[in-house]
Amino acid sequence: MLFTGFLKDFPAEIEEAAVIDGCNLFQLIRNITLPINKPVLATVTVFNVLYVWNEFPLTVTLISKPELYTVSLGASFFRSQYGMDYSGLVAGTILIIVPQLIFYAFFQKYIIEGLTAGSVKG
Repeated sequence: MLFTGFLKDFPAEIEEAAVIDGCNLFQLIRNITLPINKPVLATVTVFNVLYVWNEFPLTVTLISKPELYTVSLGASFFRSQYGMDYSGLVAGTILIIVPQLIFYAFFQKYIIEGLTAGSVKG
């Protein structure tokens, strides 16, 4: 959805001008298209990394060995039928959230640019 909204408004004149100036396909992609699309690429990358980090239903279905559990799946085992280990659950939640916050902090500029890139027409 992000790529569609952004690329729909991507001006073809920029690519045409680069081809007229003598760019081949590789130069066009490397020097023109990729730098313009960098915010959208970063936004989609961050969203996909965070989705994979938080992925729960597939891991609960496919992983049966305790040594292969993901952090999200491991945190769910602090709940039992008759009680809950709140200290373990909070520690697991912090282990899940802190890397996401750090990752988001590094790419925050690109995420904001990528989300607003195709939304405003001027």
